[in-house]
Amino acid sequence: MKYNVSTPERILKEYRKMAMRKFRHKSRKMLLEGAQLLGEALRAGITLESLIYTPDFASKPEGQELLAAVKRTQAEVYLMDAKTFDSLAQTESPQGIAAIARIPEISRDVLQLKDSESNLDSHPQNQGFYLILDRIQDPGNLGTIIRTAAAADVKGIILLTGTVDPYSPKVLRASMGGIFYLPLVLEAELPQWYDIMKEQGIRLIAADPEGEAPYYGIDLRGPCAVIIGNESSGVEKSLLRKADMRAHIPLRGKLTALNAAVAAVAFILENQRQRDKTEKTVKISGKISF
Repeated sequence: MKYNVSTPERILKEYRKMAMRKFRHKSRKMLLEGAQLLGEALRAGITLESLIYTPDFASKPEGQELLAAVKRTQAEVYLMDAKTFDSLAQTESPQGIAAIARIPEISRDVLQLKDSESNLDSHPQNQGFYLILDRIQDPGNLGTIIRTAAAADVKGIILLTGTVDPYSPKVLRASMGGIFYLPLVLEAELPQWYDIMKEQGIRLIAADPEGEAPYYGIDLRGPCAVIIGNESSGVEKSLLRKADMRAHIPLRGKLTALNAAVAAVAFILENQRQRDKTEKTVKISGKISF
């Protein structure tokens, strides 16, 4: 890594362009702002291309530690005065450090996880659980869903057309680094996602307030994908018709629907609960009794 005092104009231009979704997807790059997000990116092995920081950030112990970690990468590093940095930053309270990083390449076989020789009893961990997000608009909701999915080992998320950009600065911050550990596929990048799922035997379960079964009454251990709909209109009608089942979250209060992120978290944690219960059962049944 080479430290540079003056930042070339090409770097300044690129940082400004990172505000545009079209540029991010065309260049396959994302803007990471703040020490926590950058630290998580480094731990996840994300490739940093360029980094800028202020003298104030470098004077702090945590700043010195993070810059030492960046030193082990191939990133171009530039020292920048606070005023210029603040004019480039896309956060309300800039921390004095930001980087442009490569968006990980999409795994084309993200849905090809079905193992014909495995079964639920002997290999419950091989049963894929996915999310399909239909026009989620709020960056905080999407970030929360991604963070929870990464923590619970969801196999992948498909983001349908109309969903907020997962690589926007607000979503990245809300995910708190979870986005670095989870396969994300945009519908435009995998237009045949529905056919692939059917070929792989992945059941589609739509989260719907009018669904015929409660979410905890559905077997989520086998290959399945839960569709979470738009915050105001829910799952699009054509998707509801394609779903193998519609499931609701029982509510006892006066409100009839939950926040999209909360609904997604409910399904994610229920899947984890069922898997944990199955694994515990398998272990117990495998013991030798005397």
